[in-house]
Amino acid sequence: MSVRLATAKKAAEAGYPVGFLVAPVIAVDGWKRHYQELFSKASSVLKDYKEGLTFEFISHRFTKRAKAAILDVFPETELELDEQSRIFKFGQFGYGKYIYTEELFQEIKTFLTSLTEKHFPGARIEYFV
Repeated sequence: MSVRLATAKKAAEAGYPVGFLVAPVIAVDGWKRHYQELFSKASSVLKDYKEGLTFEFISHRFTKRAKAAILDVFPETELELDEQSRIFKFGQFGYGKYIYTEELFQEIKTFLTSLTEKHFPGARIEYFV
C-alpha cells in the first residue's frame, strides 16, 4: 500500500489527476477499522493533494463460476462466499451474481462515503456499486 500511495503522491505532484479504485470492498470482521486505517494513511500521504481526487467503489460480489474457480485454486480460502447470506441479482450482461444485502450495502456505502468526505473533502465519488 505504501508504494501505491507514494506513486499517487508523485503523480499528483506532477499535476496528473489522481483517482482511487477501492475494490473489492469486503465486509469482514473489523472492516470499518481496516478502511478507517486505509483512509487515514492515504490522507496523511496525500495531505497536500486532496483537491480533485476521485474515488470508485466496488463491493464484493461473485458469480457461481467465480466461486467455483476460487475454491478450485484456493480450497482453504476464508473469503466469504456464502450464497445464503447474499442477494442473487442478474447483471447487465445477463449472468447472475451474489451481492451484499441492501442493508449491508447501504451500511458500507454510508461508512465509506463518510470516510471519503472526512479525509478527502474535495474528492468526488464517481460511483459505488
